[in-house]
Amino acid sequence: MLLNDSMSPLDKAMKIAGFSGMVVSITVALYLIFSASAPEAKTAVLVFSLGAAVALSYLSFAIKSKSRK
Repeated sequence: MLLNDSMSPLDKAMKIAGFSGMVVSITVALYLIFSASAPEAKTAVLVFSLGAAVALSYLSFAIKSKSRK
């Protein structure tokens, strides 16, 4: 998961800030890319961009590295 009980409050705040920043930047990038192709559907493009950004951000923050032995 994104947050767990063993994290300090500062680590939790930094992880939330990083997640939020990633969502905003991906949303803006996807909105700028797709709004050029569908100029009459701005709301649909924004909703799609936001949903895709949340999904991509969650996947990138939920990845756990495997320890090599």
